Amino acid sequence: MNKFPLLRGLSQKWQTSFSPQRRKFIKLSAAAITTTGAAGFGYGYAVSHSVALSHVDVTIRHLPPEFNGLTIGHLSDIHHGIYTSADYLRRCVTLLNAQQPDLVALTGDFTYGNRAYIEPCADVLSELRPRIGTYAVLGNHDYYQGAGHVARALRRVNINLLLDERERLELRGAKLSLLGVDDLYYGSTDVLKLLHDIPADEPKITLAHNPDFIEEFAVKNAHVDFMMSGHTHGGQIRIPLLGAPHIDSDYGQRYAIGMNQCREMRIYTTRGVGTIGLPVRFDCPPEIVLYRLQPA
Repeated sequence: MNKFPLLRGLSQKWQTSFSPQRRKFIKLSAAAITTTGAAGFGYGYAVSHSVALSHVDVTIRHLPPEFNGLTIGHLSDIHHGIYTSADYLRRCVTLLNAQQPDLVALTGDFTYGNRAYIEPCADVLSELRPRIGTYAVLGNHDYYQGAGHVARALRRVNINLLLDERERLELRGAKLSLLGVDDLYYGSTDVLKLLHDIPADEPKITLAHNPDFIEEFAVKNAHVDFMMSGHTHGGQIRIPLLGAPHIDSDYGQRYAIGMNQCREMRIYTTRGVGTIGLPVRFDCPPEIVLYRLQPA
């Protein structure tokens, strides 16, 4: 004898309500949801390895004629690791070399998840062939894996690491200062000391992993003409009309992606070429940038 007639009645009711046609519909719906999710992930993964090349003109006050047309290739947030292979990175290097840049700027986060990827990453980056030189700064993920180890690997392949340092480029007597700042979270940069004794009218171009660093210059009333940065990945996943659900920045969407401005300082935040977390991107393909300097 069934001690729970109510449950028996409900069971019979549910069995009756789920006709063969309804059960078939539910199965098809579940399959469609699973397929759509898999397709979305597949699309996101494919996009994450389809690199866009962005050409960006940068106007700079007091730019000497000798530096008019100077080109800078920009790679950032490589995150070489299980999802960002050496072959993929080599394709990025080949694409950038084909543009024949005068300089190359690398703005940090070279690996992701394991120190074993540091040396192989540096080996591939050694294939960069700018006319003048390759310059780099470190990012927060480089500190996670060991900033000293990353620094040694980059210097081993003759990449110029600018940690709170500067290098003056000279061409037929004209000068341009290239500055590199340490990571905003884990490094230590004295902005005023870095800019000390650089003439006010000398162009200053800065490499900084985190775009929020532009505010460090602003709060100290220090000026640079142009800053190249990464860190945000452009959000990695962007929703049309709404933007990225999450940006790792104290300033929200302000410096999340592309060209922006802080006072009279211009800053470009590249989407980078790698990913973290899930190896997917949506409406935010990886990016290599080629800047061309022009007088304002």
